[in-house]
Amino acid sequence: MMLRKQTMNEPMYDVVIIGGGMTGLAAAWRLEQARRAGLPVRYLLVEAAPRLGGKITTRTQDGFLIEHGPDSFLTTKPHLLTLVRALGLEDELIAPRTTRYYLVRHGRLVPAPEGIFLGVPTRFMPFLRSPVLSWPGKMRMGLDLFIPPRRDEADESVGDFVRRRLGREALERLAGPLMAGIHSADPDRLSLEATFPQLRAMERTHGSLIRAMWRARRQRGSGRSAGRGHRSPFLTLRSGLGRLVDALQDVLDPQALNIGVAVSAVASHQAGYTLALSTGATITAKQVLFTTPPPATARLLQSIAPDASQHLHRIRMASSASVVLGFRREDVPHTLLDASGALVPRIEQQTVTGYTFASSKFEGRAPDGYVLLRAFVGGDGREAALSLDDTALVQQVLDDTRRLLGIQAQPVLTDVQRWEKARPQYDVGHLDRVATIERTLPAGIAVVGSGMRGAGLPDCTRQGIEAAEKALAALGFGRPAETPTA
Repeated sequence: MMLRKQTMNEPMYDVVIIGGGMTGLAAAWRLEQARRAGLPVRYLLVEAAPRLGGKITTRTQDGFLIEHGPDSFLTTKPHLLTLVRALGLEDELIAPRTTRYYLVRHGRLVPAPEGIFLGVPTRFMPFLRSPVLSWPGKMRMGLDLFIPPRRDEADESVGDFVRRRLGREALERLAGPLMAGIHSADPDRLSLEATFPQLRAMERTHGSLIRAMWRARRQRGSGRSAGRGHRSPFLTLRSGLGRLVDALQDVLDPQALNIGVAVSAVASHQAGYTLALSTGATITAKQVLFTTPPPATARLLQSIAPDASQHLHRIRMASSASVVLGFRREDVPHTLLDASGALVPRIEQQTVTGYTFASSKFEGRAPDGYVLLRAFVGGDGREAALSLDDTALVQQVLDDTRRLLGIQAQPVLTDVQRWEKARPQYDVGHLDRVATIERTLPAGIAVVGSGMRGAGLPDCTRQGIEAAEKALAALGFGRPAETPTA
């Protein structure tokens, strides 16, 4: 698309943020704080959807609180927790009521052994007693103590790494569902360096994952963090993560938000970049932050950064769906009422890839006398069922739920949310590709978000804030001496 020459009436912004998901909102928040601290920065966030928040999707129906996107966030990566506190939401934080979960083995629910971290046991006896793995599988995991570490620095898949260190059964039954499930990914394509670099670091430093976990547990002292006294590293907000989006929108300058408007083209000009909007308007920016998914970003960058665009197009995207089911409490087996969910390994060949027992995991998710479950479908290599319409998909999920969870009753509530080509796949070599993208971008352009350097909410928050700070530095604003909280 050709852009006409800029006129004097076209607005000029210091920074334009394309995309209003978590990354874009975090960037806008950082720029708003700089503005409130006295820096004369003029910014605009443009979001094509009719609402902000991206995949954060919270709604209520008949007393149920439904999350169709992420339902919590990791606190060991501090950026989002810091933002939540800065927004004055700390009193609304709640932790999971339980950290227990199940794994499916041969069509039956088996409690996950206590003390498992990323598929690696940190406690000896609970792991040995657990039926999650066969005795040959457990003995093969024990060989991790004697297998020498790999010496070269090349990236490898999560699947190859786990098979090499812990064995095939550990990958299929334990580590694969835990690690690849987070990313809706195929473990044999998922990059270890881009997703779980700490495991490679453990291998290099300690020569063994099990040895590294045991040493870390001894350093923690009593070891309660691996047992029933364990405090979950995850938190959420009492009224759902949609509350975070609302709080961010409330503190941003309303004049800096352009919601329901898409960017249709981006072109270079002498003052920076000209952006054509779906309304027919044209705006100009000195700095442009792309927080959109890789395919959308690739299309917009095609004319001004063709090499970066080409590499962005190579980031594969997977589709998934969330199917919410509400049941009467008396229709649900009591074993499901004291656990946070269940993981279904690929080898089980079910439609459902996992469940969150939402009303058991967090308070306030279902009215008294009812239970809320959330089933996950799809992901890389498991997308066949997504071709079904909503009615057929719900029925398929119910069939799995009867077999796996033992719930025979009809639900009192069903709800389906589809995420079409919305999950970036961090294939082996992903970080090299990201570095190439960043290296081939022209000055004044940044590409950040879930497709780049971390897909979780804390990583997206970090990327947005860092991109905003780099834009401020490039504009010559520097860092304000004091940043207000909200």
